[in-house]
Amino acid sequence: MNFRRNTYREPVMTMREWILPVLIALSGCARTTGPFSTPAENDLSIIFPVSTGQGLVTVEERGKTYQMDGEVLRALRIVEQDLFPPGGSERPCWAKPEAHTYWFTRQGDIIFVYVEEDLAYCHRQVPAMDSGAKYAISVDGRILRRVIGSEPDHGVWRLKTPEGETVIVITEPGVVPGPKALETPDSGIVKIVTEPVDMPGVVIFERPEDAGEAQEAEPGVIPGLTMLPGDAGVRWEYRDGGLMSVPQAPPLLPSAGGDGGVPK
Repeated sequence: MNFRRNTYREPVMTMREWILPVLIALSGCARTTGPFSTPAENDLSIIFPVSTGQGLVTVEERGKTYQMDGEVLRALRIVEQDLFPPGGSERPCWAKPEAHTYWFTRQGDIIFVYVEEDLAYCHRQVPAMDSGAKYAISVDGRILRRVIGSEPDHGVWRLKTPEGETVIVITEPGVVPGPKALETPDSGIVKIVTEPVDMPGVVIFERPEDAGEAQEAEPGVIPGLTMLPGDAGVRWEYRDGGLMSVPQAPPLLPSAGGDGGVPK
């Protein structure tokens, strides 16, 4: 099978131990509503890890001593200053850095940092709209990728192979793999996942089995003029130079294998 190549090469399981949560309160500054303080390169060839590697290590309040190198500390500071820049008026509890939990892992020269609202800290029942973020920070301090809240990111899908087995794949942002995606080059699949998908916040989507193939439109059908019944369950798209009616599947739901979504 030929897939679009991912130019970011992950080292073979050299990740440092995950830490969840690292409660950092480097400052009491609240996040402002203005633009982020640091430009991001937004390199889409970088894929956020879906596996914890050797597992999560929780930093307890007491009982152990932990060591953190300066590059990781700098990455955490960059995330805090970018997501919660200083200045401005006093912010509500949920908009402060200490009202969040943080976890990170390191792969080669990239430090991945995830931020999630800590609902218990502010006695909240649901997170704020579009809260949460994840960052890919280079060891020299550049923001290589930044995904805030519900911004588009690579998708994680469970697909069926032609042999009837299942496989987990990662697709380009916004791509919904078709029924023959595993057999089609340039289908939007950028990686086949071989490690366990156990990273907190990952959602594994499954393509509904009743979502059919796109069908070529019949002669005389003109989108916007020749109307379909409201329950037709298709929409019109131009594909490969022709007009196609594309079946609309029911809303996608996370599979039981996931435990949430991108931190929000």
